[in-house]
Amino acid sequence: MPSRRAFLAGLGATGTAAAAGCLGEFDAAPGSDEAYDWPTGGGNEWNSRAVPNGAAPRDDPTVDRTHEFDGIPAGDPVVTDGTVLLNTGVNVVALDRGDLSRRWAVAPDDNDAFRYTGAPAVADGVAYVPERDALVARDLDTGEELWSRAFEYVFGETTPLVVDRGDGHRVVIGAGEYLRAFDGATGERQWERRLDGIVRRAAAHSLASVYGVVYAATAGGELYAVDDDGRVRWNRTVDAGIRTAPTVVASRGPDDESTRGSGDVVVGAGDGSVRCFDRTGKPQWRAGLRGFAEGGIAAGHGGVFAVSGGRLYALDAESGDRAWRTDIGSAVRPTPPALVGDTIYVGGERLRGVGVDGGVGVRSLRLGETRFEREVDGGASYVTAADGRLFATVATETSDGRLAVLS
Repeated sequence: MPSRRAFLAGLGATGTAAAAGCLGEFDAAPGSDEAYDWPTGGGNEWNSRAVPNGAAPRDDPTVDRTHEFDGIPAGDPVVTDGTVLLNTGVNVVALDRGDLSRRWAVAPDDNDAFRYTGAPAVADGVAYVPERDALVARDLDTGEELWSRAFEYVFGETTPLVVDRGDGHRVVIGAGEYLRAFDGATGERQWERRLDGIVRRAAAHSLASVYGVVYAATAGGELYAVDDDGRVRWNRTVDAGIRTAPTVVASRGPDDESTRGSGDVVVGAGDGSVRCFDRTGKPQWRAGLRGFAEGGIAAGHGGVFAVSGGRLYALDAESGDRAWRTDIGSAVRPTPPALVGDTIYVGGERLRGVGVDGGVGVRSLRLGETRFEREVDGGASYVTAADGRLFATVATETSDGRLAVLS
């Protein structure tokens, strides 16, 4: 493979000048933290889908073990406290993190109705599971129901958000036009807010105040910032509609206590763009992509990463300028990217690991950006990471699913 210098030299003087602003701009070292988890859909309270200091396979990972299931992948594998929570569309199951044996499930074994969407969230040994039209708190070890709160609407691709309050936590979730917050221990309703439109996917917790602000998006294109008492701080309209959960541009520092990033919020729009707003709701930038940025957005190392139209895009988090893009092939299932250490993991026809720096090149002509491509006998969909391993869901050609653990 030609070196970076040889590649640029081959472009000629004009090509080099054109490429100067198109090279990978995100410097990152391989992660060193081997003790981390993925406790909720989106990875954390910011939906940033990122563990910037985490270690994960960077070259040709090996499949350690697999778990076959009836159904199709319907949300992030949630990995924490020795447990993997997996949404199969027809069920939500808890697996032992070591051998992937089944501990408990929420639906009968003969259930064949696709009724579960999104991913659970875990905090303090409790799994908060969206089960059709009720949020159910279950003991993570046994699956025992601790409390349940019903909604008037069926959940649609939504994930609970856990907001840490220091002396406990709240669980925020949306269904239909309502966003509701519950006490994590008792299930007591803390507040309710009706929004102008159907709440879409997960909310994201911001850095805007002492306990933060919850961002929620509706399918009709409204982005809301709701404070800790359920009051709307601001809302903005995206005329083309919103197709992703809000993602806050934030990540934890190496000490796992400090935070990095602007605290801006980004969403994927229905016109194939990514939109960015600051903490006050002021528009910051708009970046046009080909296709639609669906499934989820990752943020870290100064970049925003989205999949759209068979390509992985890297955008500068401050300006929205496109740093690089690379082809990843078509996909029939959602393929939201996950950033761990200096690598972005993304599904599609294959499971791929792509360097955060994007290698070198012009637009989609890249060299050295892909660290590995692995056949998965089906279509790779959601991929998460924990304790140095990847957890990837696969939709097989027989319409069944598989969870693969790679190291």
